[in-house]
Amino acid sequence: MPWLLLLLLPGTVLGTTFTPVTSSSSCTSGSYLDTATFSCVACDATTQDVTPDGYGCQCKAGYIRDFNTTSTTAPNPPCIACTYASDSLRLFCMTCDSTTTGFDTSTRECTCATGGLVETDQAGVTRTYKSCVTCTAGSYLSGGVCLPCNDPLMQASTSTCACNSSYTQVNGATYNDGVCLHTATTTDMQTNYPASTAYTVTYPNVVSAAGTTTSSVTSAVLERWFYEAAVKCTREAGVQWCQMLANMCVLQMYLESSAACAAWISLTAALTTNGFTGWGTGIGFLYFANTGFLDDIDGITTSYSFERTDVPYTDTLDMRLASYAFNGTFLGWHNLTTQLNLCGGEYDRVTKWTGYGHWQLIECDLDINRFVRANDTVFYDPYSALILSLIHI
Repeated sequence: MPWLLLLLLPGTVLGTTFTPVTSSSSCTSGSYLDTATFSCVACDATTQDVTPDGYGCQCKAGYIRDFNTTSTTAPNPPCIACTYASDSLRLFCMTCDSTTTGFDTSTRECTCATGGLVETDQAGVTRTYKSCVTCTAGSYLSGGVCLPCNDPLMQASTSTCACNSSYTQVNGATYNDGVCLHTATTTDMQTNYPASTAYTVTYPNVVSAAGTTTSSVTSAVLERWFYEAAVKCTREAGVQWCQMLANMCVLQMYLESSAACAAWISLTAALTTNGFTGWGTGIGFLYFANTGFLDDIDGITTSYSFERTDVPYTDTLDMRLASYAFNGTFLGWHNLTTQLNLCGGEYDRVTKWTGYGHWQLIECDLDINRFVRANDTVFYDPYSALILSLIHI
C-alpha cells in the first residue's frame, strides 16, 4: 500500500500565512506558549498563573485543579476556589491550624508569625491542614516540606541554604545545591586552573570534517567534580578525593597541561614513598621517572623462564590490579586476567602477552555505545608481584 508523506511547514497552514511564536518570552504577561500551534494562549486571569517554564497554566494559591470538567479544547484543567488555602501542587484544599496566624484573604494563603508553612507529616503524607514550623538547622522549607541542605556545611534560612563562614559554594545552580569548599583553597584553585580551561578535554588526533586535527569539548564530569576533588585533596579531606583527582588526570590521558594532571603534579611533587618521587601515602603515583629504582632492590627470588618449568621458575608475569571507582573508592585487589582486554576472545589467546618474553598486538572494532552505557568506569593500578617484593609498573 503506497504511503503519502505530507509536510506542513511552520508559517503556512492550509494556505493561510501566519508568524509562528517560538519562544515563551515573546508572549505577553499572563499568556503561555502553546508549542502545538506556535501561538500564545492566555491563562484565566482570576484563577491561574503561567507556569515557570512558560508553557502552560497553573492554579493560583487558594485554587485547585478541577479534573471533573472535561474539554476538547483547553490544554489545562480549569481551577476552582477553595474555602481557605490549597496545597502547593494545587490538588487539595486545606485549612490553617492553630499554629498559624490565620487565613489571608488577599493572598489566599495561611500566614505564620515565624517560620514557614508545611503541608505534610513526618512520613511525607499530605495533611488536611497547614502548620507553621521552623525547619531545623541544615534544612530549608520548599513546597511545604522541610528539606535538607545539599551539603553538611550549609545552614538554612526560611527558603535557601548558604555555606558557613570560610566556605564558598561551588557547582550549584542555586543556593540549595552545590557543595561548600574552603574559600581560600578554592580561590587558589580557580586562580591557578580557571574554569574556562579546567573543564576542557582536547582530542589532538581527531580529524574533523574540515580536515583539522584538534577538537575539544567541555566535560560535564570535570565541571561537576574537578574543583571539589582538587580542593578536598589539598585539604586532606580523604585519600579518595586525591584518587578521584588522579582518575580525572587518567581520563585526560596523563596530559600534564590539563588542569587535573597539573593539579595532581603540584600536590604530589614533594612526596616520596619507597624511593619514588611523587608517590604519596595511600594515593599511589601516576608518572614514572625513577629509572634506577629497580637496580637498588635486594631480595627478589623470583626466577623467570621462557618455557613452563618446575618451581622455582615461572614463565608468566604475575600481575595484581588495584581497582578504584571513579569517585576514588578502593574496590580491592584482583589478579590480572582479561580486565584490560576490550576486544574479547579466547582466554589463552588474550592473556598470551603475560608470558615471559612475549608481546602481543590485539586489534578489533569497538562499539563505543557499549562503554557509554556501561556502569561506572573502573580504574586499574597494575603491579608486578615478585617474591618478597611488590613492584609498581
